[in-house]
Amino acid sequence: MLRAVSVNPLFQVRHERRDDGVVVIAGGEIDLATSPKLREALLNPEARAASVVLDLREVTFIDSSGLGVIVGQQKRAQEHDERFSVAVGGASAVQRILELSGLAKVLDIVAEPAERLA
Repeated sequence: MLRAVSVNPLFQVRHERRDDGVVVIAGGEIDLATSPKLREALLNPEARAASVVLDLREVTFIDSSGLGVIVGQQKRAQEHDERFSVAVGGASAVQRILELSGLAKVLDIVAEPAERLA
């Protein structure tokens, strides 16, 4: 089941429930204006599962506010003993900022959601 959360042409986010977890798929630009929508999508009850993958493969830009949302989700996942992964395959700009910020060392980075969820 897909559910659109935002129809902003620069940013879109939706949930995809899978048997073993949830994929939160984001596309477009994640910045100060759109990061609250990403946070809202991650906090949505539909995105709660023992395993969540944030799919950023369609993201073209991410700034520090977007990184803050990712860090917050990582912390929540740890506090609730949940698995949180970030898929970045093909999104070189996202991969680069995660590496430069040092987050690539603490996040579970995968190329695609299927590496963690069937």
